[in-house]
Amino acid sequence: MDYRKLVLIIVFILCLRHGVKAQENSVQVADSTSAELSKAGSWKELIAYGQQTIASGTNFPGLRLRVAFAWFITGNYKAALDEYSVVLDKDTYNQTARYYAYYCNKFLNNDLQAAYNAKFFDKETMKTENLSPFGFIDASAETGKKYVSSKLRGDGFYSRVGLSNRLGWRFQLEESGIYFRQNIINRYGFGPHSDRVILSDDQFEYFAKLSYALNQKFTILGSYHYLNTKYNSTTYHSNLGLLGVKYMGTYVDVQADVNFGHIIQQPITQYNAKLTFYPLGNLNFYTISRLSDKHLKDVNHWIYNQAIGFKVFKNTWLESTAVFGSQEDYLDVDGLYVYNSVDNTKFKFNETAFYQLNNHLQLQLTYTYEQKADAYFPANYHQNSVTLGALWKF
Repeated sequence: MDYRKLVLIIVFILCLRHGVKAQENSVQVADSTSAELSKAGSWKELIAYGQQTIASGTNFPGLRLRVAFAWFITGNYKAALDEYSVVLDKDTYNQTARYYAYYCNKFLNNDLQAAYNAKFFDKETMKTENLSPFGFIDASAETGKKYVSSKLRGDGFYSRVGLSNRLGWRFQLEESGIYFRQNIINRYGFGPHSDRVILSDDQFEYFAKLSYALNQKFTILGSYHYLNTKYNSTTYHSNLGLLGVKYMGTYVDVQADVNFGHIIQQPITQYNAKLTFYPLGNLNFYTISRLSDKHLKDVNHWIYNQAIGFKVFKNTWLESTAVFGSQEDYLDVDGLYVYNSVDNTKFKFNETAFYQLNNHLQLQLTYTYEQKADAYFPANYHQNSVTLGALWKF
């Protein structure tokens, strides 16, 4: 009995040694092959070989880093981030993975996650990239005019200035000051004896959004929006908040959030679910789908927002957006935009052109078409808007 046990133990040890040796050989082959493919700049072949090798059970940091760089160099930043995340899960301070994860997020316009990765840079890299935990991220401004087809409405004017700051490696603060103005014409009486009264709709707003990078994948969001509205000799104070969470996946980002508060003395709650899809792993083509469930004045409204963006040619992007549903007091872009004009919007279409002038300055031009419903009379009209904007990256 003891003899047979000894034989089994010896056989087990020999098999184990053979398996370890085979594993070492497969790692060596994968290491040398992936290195040669990387040296030759055969990025597509390297990606295919790396995926096949990893699927067969051979997996080590060097292979992951080479595959990640191949994705990075071919412009698929989402896939590259997925590979770098696997490396960082086992080696938090891997400088190569952190460095390229930082730039992947930068190229995806995700400044918060870029800063989260920069937190782990060594002193030399931090100095080379001129990074610090506190500082300005960008400044923005936009202004536009709204042209209406109704004789009972004056043209509207809109303006916004914004500033984003990094408050440590995990926090990002975005602030905006907003102004809107439009004249509303009311009629009293009929025929030649009717009177026309011009009412001014003036609104000043302050918006603040704080984001916290929980880790490489999750972000916690919170925002506050204050509105000071003067209409028909009455001043209204509105306070709105938002809480949400965002998950960044390989090709899909998912966000769930809720808006809440009071607007013009009316309670409002709006539940939102947003999905951003990057089929190419970059901003050359993307879609943003958002479904909202708005509760206002004891009525439930569903609103669907669909955007498609793509790169037209070098430094130029177009983004088309359509919004369906009753948009009375609709809250968009994490609570930044509050659509609380006197007349309700029933349908909206946007077309925005982005032009990257240089590494710091981006110019924007937006055309908006809206179908509006008069708040006082059973009449519909059209509104066309043109907005100019600029974004400066520090």
